[in-house]
Amino acid sequence: MENLITINAELRKEISKQARKGLRAQGKIPAILYGISAESIPIAVKLGDIKGILKSENKENSILRITQGEKSKFDAMIKDIQYDYLSDHIIHVDFIRIDLNKPVEVEVPVVLEGEPIGVKTEDGLLEFISREVLVHSLPTSIPKEIRVDISALHIGQSIKVETLGKTEAYQILSPANTVICAVAAKAKEEVVEVEAVVEEAVEGAEAAPEAAAGMEKAKETDKDKDKGKDKDKDKGKDKDKDKGKDKDKDKGKDKDKDKGKKEG
Repeated sequence: MENLITINAELRKEISKQARKGLRAQGKIPAILYGISAESIPIAVKLGDIKGILKSENKENSILRITQGEKSKFDAMIKDIQYDYLSDHIIHVDFIRIDLNKPVEVEVPVVLEGEPIGVKTEDGLLEFISREVLVHSLPTSIPKEIRVDISALHIGQSIKVETLGKTEAYQILSPANTVICAVAAKAKEEVVEVEAVVEEAVEGAEAAPEAAAGMEKAKETDKDKDKGKDKDKDKGKDKDKDKGKDKDKDKGKDKDKDKGKKEG
């Protein structure tokens, strides 16, 4: 079958934390194969096989043929991949068995094509809102991606799920009013804020020389005041000296008078 990827798996007899670490040290990944009606099976697969699947055309939506020994074969798809939270290392994989004759539901990536008029000539911004849509399809009819032409979009226009083309191969289950992408005008507030900052900077630059001149005048005024105070102090001192001299003169006159009285 075209696009079917075959990988080998081995049954895991031990499911402890230590056993899982041992598998990863051997380049294998612990996994679970969930059944449609059968019970789940703990298995281990090669890390290289999982990386190969993720690099393939359909990536996580690839159809897999999982073999276990010579007799056991299961058609399956990847249900979930767990990564180490500190790195991008794969630490666990969940598979789900499928029936190639029964539809499945999977997330399919959306790819935008072209440059919107609203961005190219109207200075708008493209917002990519929904990057995946839920699709209902037979496993063999799952699209690799859904491509959307956005070149005709003006500012204020958008593309929703309801405007996507319909096909018999699959059905899109995402709500019809789900916005895939939109072209928006640039926020005016940002321009106003920038202008305000520029105006404040200009006003500040213009006011700086005036403020500096004012400070110089204030300093000169303070100096004049200090000089005035010093002059007043000097005048006060001179007056005190003059008063002392006058007192001495008066005392001398009084002494002369007393001497005259005694002689007489």
